[in-house]
Amino acid sequence: MLAELVEDKVILKDAKDANRLYNKGFFGNGKLNLIEACYLLEKEKMEIVKKGEKINILDFVEYSLKYIPDFEIKYLVYRDLRERGYIVRVNNDFYLYERGKRPPAKPAFTVKAFSERAKFKIREIEDLILKAKNKLMIGIVDEEGDLTYYIAKFFDIKGKISERSYEGDIILLNDRCIVFDKELAEKLKQDFIGRDFGKYVQLSLMEAAYVSMKGAKILKEGKEISMEEFIEHAKNIQPDIEERLKAYIELRKLKLLPKTGFKFGSHFRVYDSIVEKTHAPYLIHVVDNDYEATWAEISRAVRLAHSVKKEMIFCKVGEELRYIRLRRVTP
Repeated sequence: MLAELVEDKVILKDAKDANRLYNKGFFGNGKLNLIEACYLLEKEKMEIVKKGEKINILDFVEYSLKYIPDFEIKYLVYRDLRERGYIVRVNNDFYLYERGKRPPAKPAFTVKAFSERAKFKIREIEDLILKAKNKLMIGIVDEEGDLTYYIAKFFDIKGKISERSYEGDIILLNDRCIVFDKELAEKLKQDFIGRDFGKYVQLSLMEAAYVSMKGAKILKEGKEISMEEFIEHAKNIQPDIEERLKAYIELRKLKLLPKTGFKFGSHFRVYDSIVEKTHAPYLIHVVDNDYEATWAEISRAVRLAHSVKKEMIFCKVGEELRYIRLRRVTP
């Protein structure tokens, strides 16, 4: 079948060919997007002319880059999904239909395509989730042309670990705290807060701040200090403690227990039930609105979480806290 390249569209010459393409594979509707047309050209389902002369696939791709700067990235994602047998419609984004479903049914996913080298800010992912009319799938193209897919969504998490108040003294050292107070130490042990060293309990700065907010006192060189003084001290050691503490406090309100996630390359590993009877199902990394990363960094984080049977969640701290889960999938 023959089609003509006109600016950023490819127009089929014969209406019967247009109907056949749409009815069989839901390609275009008389007019094809450049990405759809490139796929049909590669598969030799179509010949394309420009000003009366046939155009080969290399020339077509170079031409398309003028209209779609990241054309090759988007095309590889589109091509991969089509090769897997899915119906994919193009309208700035890709709309992916479940197997066996087709227009006019509602697509299952909005698909965005990125290069592995592309940088992104967490608020951009937040905006994509908000704007997607359905589930958001992100397709990442590596330098060899292989594809990795992630589902990105806002994630609601809740647990079964209750909070309570505390009394007693916490001793501030420098980058951590200790508790010798027997009654307070026993409560902390029962609640799996801090590290049990037998005669005393060691608390991180984060844990110490939380326990103090729940009623305990923080002492430095034998004198009680205010929360403001403690945070000022802690910021010299852990500059982002205020952001992390916001997340820690909300996670506790959600009846979850955060513990350090250092061994897993994240801020927290998070338990949703009794610690001694279960593994932490979540890894949570706390970021602000301007957090920027590459997809290679995300790939490492998600793969590590998956290898230890945990969900990788980013907690975006702003006016409100948002939990964004990224899970690797195979379409």
